[in-house]
Amino acid sequence: MQSGAFIDELLRLAHKGGASDLIVRTSDRVRMRIGGHIVTVPEEKVAMPERSATKAMITHLTRHLPAAPDVESVNHLDFHYSLGGVCHFRVHVLRSNNCFGIVARLIPQRIPGFEQLRLPPVFNEISHYRNGMILMAGATGSGKSTSLAALLSHIIAQRPVHAVTLEDPIEFRYSTRHRGTVTQREIGTDVVSFKQGLIDAMRESPDIIVTGELRGRDEVQLALEAAETGHLVIATVHATTATGVMQRIMAAFGKDQQAGIRERLAENLRAIIVQKLLPMKSAKQRIVALEIMIKNSVVKHFILDPGHWSEIPRAMEEGHNLYGSQSFDQHLQQLVESDLVSYEEALANAVFREDFALRMGKE
Repeated sequence: MQSGAFIDELLRLAHKGGASDLIVRTSDRVRMRIGGHIVTVPEEKVAMPERSATKAMITHLTRHLPAAPDVESVNHLDFHYSLGGVCHFRVHVLRSNNCFGIVARLIPQRIPGFEQLRLPPVFNEISHYRNGMILMAGATGSGKSTSLAALLSHIIAQRPVHAVTLEDPIEFRYSTRHRGTVTQREIGTDVVSFKQGLIDAMRESPDIIVTGELRGRDEVQLALEAAETGHLVIATVHATTATGVMQRIMAAFGKDQQAGIRERLAENLRAIIVQKLLPMKSAKQRIVALEIMIKNSVVKHFILDPGHWSEIPRAMEEGHNLYGSQSFDQHLQQLVESDLVSYEEALANAVFREDFALRMGKE
C-alpha cells in the first residue's frame, strides 16, 4: 500500500520528466501532461492508487496548511505546495464519484526570462510602462501566469518599485535581491477576496498592482480606479482574443454603463496580451503564440466604438513594425514560416481559419 508521502515521489518524477501537470485519481493510472499531451505512466511502474491511498496523499499535501482540512469533507481545494530544491506546485484537489483526484501544476523555482519563454521584444517596451492597465488573457493552462511572472520579475530587476500581487494561490516567488520588491498576498489566507485585496492595495504604497481574473463589475471598477490614479495595474481575463477580452469586461456592466466603461478603457488601457501554448514541430516542448494589442490612436478610436471592434485585428497587424503589436494569425504565420510549428497545428488554432489558409498560400 502506498503511503501519503508517495505523492512527493510522483511530483519528483513529473519534474524530472519535464511535465507541466501531474494527474492522480483514485482507481486510475497516473498521468502527466508533457509537451501539451497526456502521457500515462504504466501500471507496472506505478500502481493505480486506491481511495485510501489518494486520501492519504491529500492529507500529506495539506499537512502544512494553516488549517488542515478534513479530507472527507473536501469537494475542491486549491493551495501551493513546495518540494525544497525541486519545484513549487499549484495543487487542485477534487472529489470525483465520491473518490478523490489531485492535479498539480509545476511552477519552476526560478522565474524564466523573456528569451527563455521566446517572448517578443515588445515585452521590454511594456516593462517600461509606469501607469495604466495591462490585461493578460488566455485559456487555463495557456502559460499566462508564467509570462506575467516573467514581466513582473523583469520590472523589479530594472526599477526600484513596490508591487502588490493578489494570487489564488501564490505560485512564483520573487527574488528579494532585485531593485524592486513584491508583496504577495494569497486570497483566503492573507486577504478574503480579490475585491478586498484591491481596496487594501491602494493603501499599501504600490507602484504596481497585479491581480487575478477580473471576474465582475466591482473588480473591474477598482482596477480602473487604480490605473486612473497613476498606478500600473496588471490583471488577467479569461478570453481567447483581444476583442474577446474587451467583450468580457463589457459583459460585467449594464448597457447604460458600457459607454462610460469604454471611455475609461480607451483612456487607461495600455496593452492586451493573449496567448496559447502550441506543441513545437520538432521537440517535445511547447511554444507560445501571442496576440498583442498595443493601444495607439487608431486602436483607441476603435475601442470607443464597438462597431469598429472587428477592425482591431487588422490594426494590430498594421502596427506590428511600429508598435510591436500582432494578431494571433499573424504570429501563427511567423511560427510556421520559422519551422517551429506545423501548418496543421497553426491552422487548428487560427482565429480566422479560411483567411489563414489563404495567408499561407493554401487553397
